[in-house]
Amino acid sequence: MKPILIRNTSSPNLSFTIEERIKPHFSVPYHFHNEYELTAILKGRGSRFVGNHISSFDNSDMVLIGKNLPHHWHNDKTASHSNEEVKAIILKFDADFNGVRLFDLPENYQIQKVLEKASSGLRIVGETFNKLVSLMQSLLTAKGPDRISLLLKILYEIAISDNLEVLSNQNHIPASKGNDYDNDRMNRVYVYIMNNYLEEISLSKVAEIACMNEAAFCKYFKKRYNKTLMQVINEIRINYACKELLKDDANITEVCYQSGFNTFSNFAKTFKKITGTNPREYKMKIKKLEK
Repeated sequence: MKPILIRNTSSPNLSFTIEERIKPHFSVPYHFHNEYELTAILKGRGSRFVGNHISSFDNSDMVLIGKNLPHHWHNDKTASHSNEEVKAIILKFDADFNGVRLFDLPENYQIQKVLEKASSGLRIVGETFNKLVSLMQSLLTAKGPDRISLLLKILYEIAISDNLEVLSNQNHIPASKGNDYDNDRMNRVYVYIMNNYLEEISLSKVAEIACMNEAAFCKYFKKRYNKTLMQVINEIRINYACKELLKDDANITEVCYQSGFNTFSNFAKTFKKITGTNPREYKMKIKKLEK
């Protein structure tokens, strides 16, 4: 299964779309589209896939997605079975507003440049994140010309911000230009990992799914993601563990084995490497912040 092309279904009376989504879980599959997308995650925790970049996300995640850049937010497996829901604001727009190329105006040169950078995905953090969330919330209810001015304000704030992180590396090929077999191969791997990360995952099995030998697959995966297969799996597992540790009755040892680790020592070592602290300190720190 390769990334799905999703076509814009916006109203002919609107030049772009923005919506607030509140659901038990992220339901949109790994996909791409011809529009730019600015997604702000206000509530939820899981793993984010943008091009060839894989990382975790939490309640303050925002990414500007370029045209035809495959992406997907995958919330933790337990989210759909708990009272926690995911909340996001999603803004989609094209460079061509019904024949009007607004971003080509000289005054919008900085916006044009940041949209070019968005072809690799841009994560937005810090003060810019907070400012943009406020603007996006205003845009949800705006009408008429105010919608256009707020869109330009949002993009200009991104363009002049220093709080940007490029996600996908230069080896990424947009889905519309990529090799169908290559896309299909990596998406089979992606689906297998996300369906089985709490269980034992062997290199031989994943290489088999990719129709490659183990050595070739390791080299291919590292080149594509700048991480080893096990690094990616461990990041997804630790992200899951972090969510489980937030529960009042969470037992750290039980969380270790529930998260797919075979030994507590490996769990603790990996947890500290990824989060910068050990599981017990992490749990205590979060509980203090909640008081």
